[in-house]
Amino acid sequence: MDNLKTELNGYLFLEFGVDGDESQVSEEWPFELHTLVATPDLTVFEFHADDAYFAVADDSLNFLPQAGMTVNDLLLQRSGARWIGARDPIDLSVVRLGDPAVPSGKERRRRLEALGAETIPAQPVEILEGLFLCSEQRYLSLFGRPGENEAMIAGLPDTPPILVPFPQASSWRRLAWGVGQWLKRQSA
Repeated sequence: MDNLKTELNGYLFLEFGVDGDESQVSEEWPFELHTLVATPDLTVFEFHADDAYFAVADDSLNFLPQAGMTVNDLLLQRSGARWIGARDPIDLSVVRLGDPAVPSGKERRRRLEALGAETIPAQPVEILEGLFLCSEQRYLSLFGRPGENEAMIAGLPDTPPILVPFPQASSWRRLAWGVGQWLKRQSA
């Protein structure tokens, strides 16, 4: 574990641009890492650098602002992200020329806007994160109203829209968390 902490601190030293000498990096510097989860395939630490963060070690090293999430919320996000990733997600910025299984960007936007109007009837509705799940030929999106903190996920099978908190988190993290919440309900 100590070697992992040193490795993470080396990564965080570079990512945060910490003042000091890189040779000083240790398990306790530049950040004090507190273990939240330790399994063979995932380790999650908490640390503070102006704000609270998660440091994640799985197949790679990463860090994320906590953004109001607990470690259990982070695990839901991770579960949802894996589910989404397994379905060949395509966002609105992706073009797949010549692929008949993928509607045009214009058609995807039109379909997501219609799903948003259905999900949150009061206009205007923003597409915070909009995906076409290619392997399922399904749309999945996080919608919100401009200036409001709450958001809703629509497009999951046989499920009414899911309310998603965590306005400080990125739209992608919020969408993944909501899918993780849905998966948790499905397995209950």
